[in-house]
Amino acid sequence: MATLKLSDDFYEPTCSLVAVHCTMEAYRLAYLLNSRLRIRLKRILGKSPDESNTLSEYYEWENEMEDTVWGLIVNATKTVASSGESDLFSSGLQTITSYLIPEMKKVDYFLKIDNAEGAYDLEKQIIQKINDIPQVAAAYEVDVNQLKSKHNLIF
Repeated sequence: MATLKLSDDFYEPTCSLVAVHCTMEAYRLAYLLNSRLRIRLKRILGKSPDESNTLSEYYEWENEMEDTVWGLIVNATKTVASSGESDLFSSGLQTITSYLIPEMKKVDYFLKIDNAEGAYDLEKQIIQKINDIPQVAAAYEVDVNQLKSKHNLIF
């Protein structure tokens, strides 16, 4: 009997991805995106994609009218771990930073829009509105097919 095995190589992303550079907290950025883009992102707690036991911040909104799912994802997750040894100058704790997309470590947040392909003008308008937010340093589209760790975007 022949069996069919599917691998991760067949995953074709059907999403648009916008990289956002800004230093503010995720909840504040979600609020500003909600007001500028007229969306309704809500916070969802879940496990981080790197299969560690840390919780990462994730904001999501499902637009049933347009059949799209919007997600604001924090790229860097910091965890505090015990190194086991402590001396006079160290507390024995170390901070470990893990990235959702390791090849884009400078990006603070990603705005992922599922099922939004083909709406090129819409993406340009979204990026323009995000760049109009004074606290945002830069926002630009990322080609998901060029990412090595695109499987991390599957939630």
